[in-house]
Amino acid sequence: MSKKPPVVFIAGERQHAGKTVASLGVISAICDVIDPKDIGYFKPVGQEMITLPNGQRIDKDVRIVKEFTGLDMPDMGILSPVRVVSGVTRDYISGKNQAEITAKFEQNIHETMESLSDKKIIIAEGTGHPGVGSVVGLSNARVANMLEAKILYLVGGGIGRTIDELEVDFSYFSHHKSKVAGVLFNKVLPKKLDQMKEIVNEEALNRIFPEWNPDLNVFGHMPIVKYLNNPSMQLISKSFKDHRAIKGGKCAGAWHRACRKVKIISLDYENFDPDRALRPRDIAVLGAASHRRLQKVIDWNNAQPNDKKLGGLILTCSSDKMPDAAAEAALADSCLPAIAVLKDTAETDATLYKCFNNTKIQLYDKLKHESIVALFKAHFDTEKFLKTYGL
Repeated sequence: MSKKPPVVFIAGERQHAGKTVASLGVISAICDVIDPKDIGYFKPVGQEMITLPNGQRIDKDVRIVKEFTGLDMPDMGILSPVRVVSGVTRDYISGKNQAEITAKFEQNIHETMESLSDKKIIIAEGTGHPGVGSVVGLSNARVANMLEAKILYLVGGGIGRTIDELEVDFSYFSHHKSKVAGVLFNKVLPKKLDQMKEIVNEEALNRIFPEWNPDLNVFGHMPIVKYLNNPSMQLISKSFKDHRAIKGGKCAGAWHRACRKVKIISLDYENFDPDRALRPRDIAVLGAASHRRLQKVIDWNNAQPNDKKLGGLILTCSSDKMPDAAAEAALADSCLPAIAVLKDTAETDATLYKCFNNTKIQLYDKLKHESIVALFKAHFDTEKFLKTYGL
């Protein structure tokens, strides 16, 4: 029997901890040493599905990894073996054949592993926090154990809060007798990077958590990358069920550019000064009936060079009559991504807050992927990673 390839199970402290970014980054880092055709990837338990042209439903992260890495992934369907979509957990809990369902899920995962058995290394991306999936008998810890994987654990940058988070999640992994290879500190404030490297290093980590054998590794301290976790207007527009794009504003590059902050324009026309209120990549939010203030925003944006323009515009409290023809005409030649929504300003702000806090990389985010590759080239310890996983 041929030797099984080592499995890297990427787990994180919570949803949106950066597991997909880490998968992309690790793959990019090891592609300099290992032929991409010898690297496998899959998402054992998925929750956010997309539909392929052939009608097959798979986890979106599988599609993202294929798009950006160039790995050999001819059958994406098998790389998303367990799909926990709406209704699955309800039916599981209320049914009487839970053991059979879990066994089928496990069989699917084993079949995926068999399909990747010719690889030199397999990256398995976890879902949510360590306990996610427990409802169907497949927590991250349980799946990592099934795969005989060593966990690469992602935790946010910091000192006190970070150690507290590690205490909770390491206890969970220890309880389940999971193997943790080491930690990747993510989203560290750049000005705190040197301090964190000095204080939260391998020596400190293994002094605080002496129970792990072999010792825990630190694979890197990753600084926050500007705009990496920020949404584009394309993604923002999908957060509003009832919206319409303003005709004339559909410049693909502008719609796909990551935005900076939300700026609600509440001052009246006389007191509103765009030079003071707005910055490049901001999203301006104002009422759909605000003609004069809207014109100020458009004029200011048109006067900016391409790299200083707004991220987008949202017109609130829209209706069949608002924004009217005059407002749409003013936007027609601006190449400013703009949508009109039914919600008022407060509801719009709440929707934007959720979007900014739940942003995942999209298929069109090629510039973000370039930033991820550069980030891991500069801050990921590839040599230590390869040694830890026996490569």
